[in-house]
Amino acid sequence: MRISLKVHTSEVYMNRVIRIMMAVLLLMLSACSSNNIRTLGKGENDLDTWEAAPIWFHSVLYYPSEISLNFPGYLIGMEKSPKDLISDDEDVNTVVIPNAGKKIGKHIARIGGDDKLLYISHILENFGEQHGQKNCVHYNAYYRADDPDTHIPFCQPHEVREVNPKKAYVGSWEALDFLKQDLRHKLETANEPYTHIVVGMMGWNTDQEEAVRNFNSVAKNVRMAADIAGDKEFKPLFIGITWPSKWAADWITPIITLFSYGNKADDADEIGFGWLGVLLHDTLRGLPKDVPVVVLGHSFGARVSSMGVCMGPAIVKKKGDSLLPRTQIPLLISLQGAYSMNRYYEDQGREGIFYPESCKNAQHVVLTSSKHDEAMDNKSFVPFVGNETTYDDYCDMKEESEFDCVKASSNGTVTLPQSQKHKTYINADDLIKYNAYGSGGLAHSDIYRKEMGTMLWKVISEKLSPTP
Repeated sequence: MRISLKVHTSEVYMNRVIRIMMAVLLLMLSACSSNNIRTLGKGENDLDTWEAAPIWFHSVLYYPSEISLNFPGYLIGMEKSPKDLISDDEDVNTVVIPNAGKKIGKHIARIGGDDKLLYISHILENFGEQHGQKNCVHYNAYYRADDPDTHIPFCQPHEVREVNPKKAYVGSWEALDFLKQDLRHKLETANEPYTHIVVGMMGWNTDQEEAVRNFNSVAKNVRMAADIAGDKEFKPLFIGITWPSKWAADWITPIITLFSYGNKADDADEIGFGWLGVLLHDTLRGLPKDVPVVVLGHSFGARVSSMGVCMGPAIVKKKGDSLLPRTQIPLLISLQGAYSMNRYYEDQGREGIFYPESCKNAQHVVLTSSKHDEAMDNKSFVPFVGNETTYDDYCDMKEESEFDCVKASSNGTVTLPQSQKHKTYINADDLIKYNAYGSGGLAHSDIYRKEMGTMLWKVISEKLSPTP
């Protein structure tokens, strides 16, 4: 009897499980067959960015006034789509960057060798006005001329055009040309001159909405620090870059996140020697005013930005084109950088790549580390820039080091030496120490407080002399 009861109970349990599974399947089928219509749906289908995770990286196109900078600036949205949907055979052209390591060719080959391509899908301009008024697009791969629901106002009449999905990759060159034209006009006609151009990007698992919030936080805190210092002339022009830095899959998201790490590290590098490199070394080259450029990145965003500054672009418009010329970027700031310090040294480490001449493309390099940052605590793998053990290794013998090694206080003040060595390494143990709201890695993302604004202002104001 016990055996039969056991079998009966098991059968009842299995029948219940089957019924539940059937109900879930019916719900899924019902959802798939429902009239799921979105305003950008046609473009999302054309570009294969319909699913939940890709939408996170063009959300500003749904809410251009609500998800926006609360100060003047630009937002560049980069996304990733299947290569066969957004390009033709002759569209992707790369050249090898010399003096960058034995494996740099393999890294660069990933651009054309992967089944997906990174590209610029939209550029918005925000004016910092109440209710996001006047916000507009300079480039929008989701715009459809016959669908008024996709119409965010274009900033200039000549920018109004529908992007053929098959040309979305090469359209990125045109997108940056539009940006350059607008930057040139803005610098030439500004009533009050801009003192800096600040290019910023965030890290792994940061969707577009969160990135914009973070840009607002950092900009506000630096502005406050400038005001306290009595600098009323400080007027930076901001360019924020968002990129597809996360995967997602509902209840298995933690597992997906773990396995996405290597892929997103490669994506960060690809953006650096791809479109960010073009922006820094081509789009911002030859502008009418000599305005110093500050490139600021956090975590994987620091990986992107250091690659963009130090390595520069490996992509070219047409087959047979030469490597784009490099320009010197006045200041690179890596906050808790999620990349190896070995990249600054020739043939050091296991990656097989390094920044030519220890990043000669940057006039000044500023790095931070903190012992409270658990996301960087992987000393068994590579010496992450943001790890305190890396700071110790490179700052034990200051006299022989190429670094100025300094310590930031809890209120963000830092004394920068007059020596002005190429790299400044900041021990931020007392500053980067709190678990930031909604983030992991303990203090890894503790960069959005006013005290960090104080430190950033100190670095920017002392490393650079703005053009009056």
